[in-house]
Amino acid sequence: MNWKLFPCLLLNLLLCPAHSNILVIGSANADTFLPIARLPTEGENLTLLPGKHPQIDLPGGKGCTQAVAVSKLTDKSCKFVGQLGMDDAGSVLIKALQDAGVDTEGCRRHRHLPTGRGYVFLTESGSVSAVVSGGSNIEGWSEWTEDSKEPISQEEIDSLLEGVTCIMLQREVPEYVNLLIASRAKQKGGITVIQDVGGEDRPISDEMLQHCDYLMPNESELHRLAASFPDPSATADNYISCARLLQKRGAKNVLVTRGSKGSTLVMEDGALIYQPAIAVSAVDVIDETGAGDCYRAAFAVALLEGQSLQACMKFASAAGACSVQVNGAVPSTPTRDEVDYCVTKGKQTKRVLVVPRGGYKNDDFPFLIGSRLNSMKDRPELWAHSLENPRDYVKRQVTIPGLTCVDFNYPQHFHSWSNKEAKAALDEAGLVAGAVCLRYPSKFARGAMNHPDVDLRKEAIELTKEAARTAIDLGCSEVVVWSAYDGYDYPFTVDYDEKWQQLVDAFQEICDAFPGIKFSLEYKPTDENTRFFTVPSTAAALLLVQDIDRPNMGLTLDVGHMLMSGENPGQSIAMVGKRKKLFGVQLNDGYTRLAAEDGMMFGSVHPSMALEIMYQLYRSDFDGHFYFDTFPQRSDPVAEAVYNIEQVKRFWNAATSISVDKLAGITGEHDAIGSLKMVDEALRK
Repeated sequence: MNWKLFPCLLLNLLLCPAHSNILVIGSANADTFLPIARLPTEGENLTLLPGKHPQIDLPGGKGCTQAVAVSKLTDKSCKFVGQLGMDDAGSVLIKALQDAGVDTEGCRRHRHLPTGRGYVFLTESGSVSAVVSGGSNIEGWSEWTEDSKEPISQEEIDSLLEGVTCIMLQREVPEYVNLLIASRAKQKGGITVIQDVGGEDRPISDEMLQHCDYLMPNESELHRLAASFPDPSATADNYISCARLLQKRGAKNVLVTRGSKGSTLVMEDGALIYQPAIAVSAVDVIDETGAGDCYRAAFAVALLEGQSLQACMKFASAAGACSVQVNGAVPSTPTRDEVDYCVTKGKQTKRVLVVPRGGYKNDDFPFLIGSRLNSMKDRPELWAHSLENPRDYVKRQVTIPGLTCVDFNYPQHFHSWSNKEAKAALDEAGLVAGAVCLRYPSKFARGAMNHPDVDLRKEAIELTKEAARTAIDLGCSEVVVWSAYDGYDYPFTVDYDEKWQQLVDAFQEICDAFPGIKFSLEYKPTDENTRFFTVPSTAAALLLVQDIDRPNMGLTLDVGHMLMSGENPGQSIAMVGKRKKLFGVQLNDGYTRLAAEDGMMFGSVHPSMALEIMYQLYRSDFDGHFYFDTFPQRSDPVAEAVYNIEQVKRFWNAATSISVDKLAGITGEHDAIGSLKMVDEALRK
């Protein structure tokens, strides 16, 4: 036994009973944080932000951070094995681990090697970049190599694995270390191996992939890993394809973390599980360092607790959301109470909000906001530049303070540029895609997915699948389907049961083809193209979703459409929200004369109704984004969008201020006067 490497290890094992232990093997760094306005360009010297000072020797490193996070999230034993220098930085790290309750008996201190260090550039928006000096993290594992004078023995590895049910590995240590411990764990059986792909950017062997139960890259790491394979045919154009490529080489379950866009688990059996990110307001995002490590640690903890995979991912997302609100890696690891509270009280969104362009300072509004792209064509005399194509429309939307996402119509908005070019334009503008909204061309005038011609029905289904591929390319996860043609004009024109079943069959095929995409039906009761729609109301749309019976099938509710149906939008939202099928909402208002779709500004005609819409969205834990489907033919479209954004935030703040107890008293008595007074009071706030 190499007692020099593992002092007191056997004594520790005798004192710690074997029960659901997590073993973390990896790096430990002392991090220095440098607050700067932006990253320097080549050859440029920058000073720190005015009044800011560097933070020195904060505990970090992927292994150390994950171990501390695990220990703070569970009462089970957590062991950490790492290599540190016999210097002050090493002592700081050992103390941080021990203070968090982590067993450090397996760590080694080196007299002639420095402790690893990280130099972190922290920008005002909270984004981070770093330069890492590996030190003992890289050079301190000589005993783990076969050609060592005194190599680590199998007995020592087995002692280290005693009582362990989960191993967490990262790539800031040599690959042979991960391979040695993972291969022995698989030989012993009963141990889950989680491999974090973060750390050194290097290829991974097929042998290592085969030992991993859960491979956990972020999106950029996944793409680089997939591209590292020497076979030129082994390419992938989106993150799910990249994950499946790794699975062909031996990986089992691939959990891809996508930051503010959530996370997706690509399972060994081909199934997909998507988990949105937990909303964090722009003002609360302090530092993203360590958020991914907290996610992975929380996932491991929840997995060993026997939670469902979806619950594991939600718990992990909450841990990541808590982490970004504190500076540093180890200092930002949350407690169990903090994560549990975030799981039950936190709001989910498609991204962690950033401060929008134009100097606009966002508040704690927890949703992305988009506005009708085609409205940018209106009032061209107010715009000094070209308005000839969607690229120009996006440039005009960039000038809208508070607007954070763009919904594209497909295929109409993709005739003049590619998906890649559209994504690049969004990135340049500082915007993200909210959803891809399907608009079937006029060749489907007698119906799209329920056209009487079977070949055209198939073509409509394929077009919907193309929209899903476009959503993936743009980095969003929702396709909104509205057909102007799936209806009829006169009695006895169609077989109602047949048309209904055609829609059910079509959506089932589409949902099964893209399980990672949310397909959202936007119903409309009537239109100039068809007097009666196959799906004319919220209740009918819910029934259709029930018959389709797919987890990624839901509804987008348009306020104007609900008014045209003679519905109370608040009630419709409550009905769909209760069943967790409200994927999207399109906000506007209207006079509803002659069943017209007015597309008026939100809350301009029915303010009390707008307030209740916000309240029901809040009550149902709506986790989509807000989209303004309005028609500013006579107004400045930019000014109208700004007004809509101000209005929705005003109504949201008013709705979230309503006393639940007071409202319960009003609804319990069906008190109309009390409700009107409550509305007045809320809107005055």
